[in-house]
Amino acid sequence: ALSSEEALSTWKTFLEKTLSQAQDLSEQLRIVLHPTQASGFKGDYRTGRRINMRKIIPYIASEFRKDKIWLRRTKLTKRDYQIILAVDDSLSMSDVQAKE
Repeated sequence: ALSSEEALSTWKTFLEKTLSQAQDLSEQLRIVLHPTQASGFKGDYRTGRRINMRKIIPYIASEFRKDKIWLRRTKLTKRDYQIILAVDDSLSMSDVQAKE
């Protein structure tokens, strides 16, 4: 068993060795993973939460017939993910010198 000082030293060593790879991986994941929650307003609807100000003048000019002037929360802008990282430190990994 390692003492707490040795364990901390070992942890810092592995942290230094893997920091750049972990940052690269997290950046690649950020690029790949797309937003999943709608929080932005978008679209031309007959009902909604906010008025699209760009549609007001054509709405009035059409004598109030083109009534698709509303925006709804349909634009995906938020992310909600849970990522699990598994580390295999079993005996089979140490047989092929992958544990280090």
